[in-house]
Amino acid sequence: MTLLLSLDANGPRISGEAEEVTRARPVPANDGHGDVRKKIVPIVRPPAGPSQAEWEGGPWLTLQQWIDAPVAGAGLLLQPADDPQSLAGRLDGVGIVGVDFPRIGDGRGYSHAFILRQRLGYQGPLRAIGAVTADQVFALEQVGFDSFALRADQSAEPAIAALSTYSVPYLTAFRDRDAAVFDAKVRLLEKALIAVGQRHDRPALATSLSAEDMVITDVIARLRLPIDVFTLDTGRLHAETLALIEQVEQRYGIAIVRARPDSEAVDAYVAAFGVDGFYDGLEQRKACCGARKVAPLNVALAGRDAWVTGQRRDQAATRVSLMEAEHDAARDMQKYNPLADWSWADVLAYAAWFDFPMSPLYARGYVSIGCEPCTKAIRQGEDPRAGRWWWESQDGKECGLHTNPTTTRQ
Repeated sequence: MTLLLSLDANGPRISGEAEEVTRARPVPANDGHGDVRKKIVPIVRPPAGPSQAEWEGGPWLTLQQWIDAPVAGAGLLLQPADDPQSLAGRLDGVGIVGVDFPRIGDGRGYSHAFILRQRLGYQGPLRAIGAVTADQVFALEQVGFDSFALRADQSAEPAIAALSTYSVPYLTAFRDRDAAVFDAKVRLLEKALIAVGQRHDRPALATSLSAEDMVITDVIARLRLPIDVFTLDTGRLHAETLALIEQVEQRYGIAIVRARPDSEAVDAYVAAFGVDGFYDGLEQRKACCGARKVAPLNVALAGRDAWVTGQRRDQAATRVSLMEAEHDAARDMQKYNPLADWSWADVLAYAAWFDFPMSPLYARGYVSIGCEPCTKAIRQGEDPRAGRWWWESQDGKECGLHTNPTTTRQ
């Protein structure tokens, strides 16, 4: 029987036994003879299928089987490619829902759990099965799982410990090193954001709907963290950005507060410089950013004790010394940049892993996305910031949100 860790009001409960795992050894080609004696023939595995056929109450039903002929009290097992939204209004009578994780690192099961709990209102038993390791239990519990069929070579003690503390992800010699390093980055990001939510009373993410900010939004929503999300609706955003706000709200079931500029301040700017006066010089452009972005940010952060950004060190020359945690003395609050050491490749890998909504502008050559008249696509090989305020000098281009001279390192 699979080792099962269950959670209820009385705490963790263990049932079953861990299995003894014997791994097949690679076989030398041609029995080790001839010119191929040092080559290794990879083990051929059968096509992947459900990680389990049955649970303690009987056989698992597939999504399609449940939709076609639901059986009261039966277990429903979702695969990564399944769409849990198709269960809307169809969960009555289900005995348990299982979510299959066929391999370590497939994050679609987290999204399944979020949709079941947050959107569909499912309150019954929710179990993670498959390649579930002890170190994943903490994050899985955060999105609503209440039982875990641990992988055959895992034991319950580390999983129970993971519920109250955090450990570096379990790595084995059978995993690709790059994938393991990336997995560790994701877990450390989760840990950092969990800590922000625990340490502060009113933290918030200031999102521009960039891919970086979408990574952080996904973690906040997936782990149900007490971190608010707001965006600066400058009045000059791309239509694609505005549409993405609504898409993200629907996907995650969260509200993104729109922080808009003061209309009188915008009118004063237009009267002094014209609607597009920012093209005329650096002073005019910074004045526009000040009215449409910096001032609304200050209002949005008023009364908060921490704000989170999606800044990365390799985004611009002005950010190469970016710290993960800073103190903004002018606003008297902590500022967190949890993606500081992430690369663009890391961001794209996360997007592929968790399949979150991304701006369609990326597919059209945009890399750094801001206001519509101040942003353009770039050519391959150009600096990521080349598409921002392209008529200005390429050195030190910032809008003023992240250039506070009183910000100190922590």
